[in-house]
Amino acid sequence: MEIEKYIKLGCIHAIYNVNVHDLNLKDNLNFLKIKEEYPSIMVKKYILQKTSCLDKRMVASLKLVHLEENVLNKKMNVLSTTEKVKIELAILLIQNVNCIVFNHFDRYFMEKELLFFKKLFKKLVKKYQKTFVFLNSDIPYLFDLVDRIVIKKSKKEYMVIDNPTFYEEELYEVVQKPPIVDFVTYLNNNGKKILPYTDLKELLKAIFREV
Repeated sequence: MEIEKYIKLGCIHAIYNVNVHDLNLKDNLNFLKIKEEYPSIMVKKYILQKTSCLDKRMVASLKLVHLEENVLNKKMNVLSTTEKVKIELAILLIQNVNCIVFNHFDRYFMEKELLFFKKLFKKLVKKYQKTFVFLNSDIPYLFDLVDRIVIKKSKKEYMVIDNPTFYEEELYEVVQKPPIVDFVTYLNNNGKKILPYTDLKELLKAIFREV
């Protein structure tokens, strides 16, 4: 069965053991791709080549992804990787695509911006029923973000976890277990009754209550 059959519209997914080449990128699946080389043209011209949108919508979309209007006067080939990712995301938003696929999206940003994008993706899902797919991203970035985890276990077998707590042991046969999950599991195995926290501050409060 194709992996696309496990992608539920209007929610956020994490997919493991799958790369973009395993996906059948049809019109409803749009992969955010960063090119190895970009042309020496202004950002505005680059966006117009792909969208033909009005200036007002272009500026609004840039602000939506945390870019200032002055970036339009920069050349694509001199932008940072982070800026290029934002430009490509803005283009997909201008094109009003329904499903966006990211590959290791969390690698491009610092923690503050990752928190910003978490809020943005949730907002777009809630308000516009957008669908987001994160391929092989680090687990901590996906805490409190994803609605569904899909794990490719073999050529024809997939495991689906809806509304994950990130404490399903089968998940960590595929990816490395985050320290907070490992620590909470250790405490529970040693007689402590600790809820499946993914927030470090909340975990510390629980530990102090136990003490």
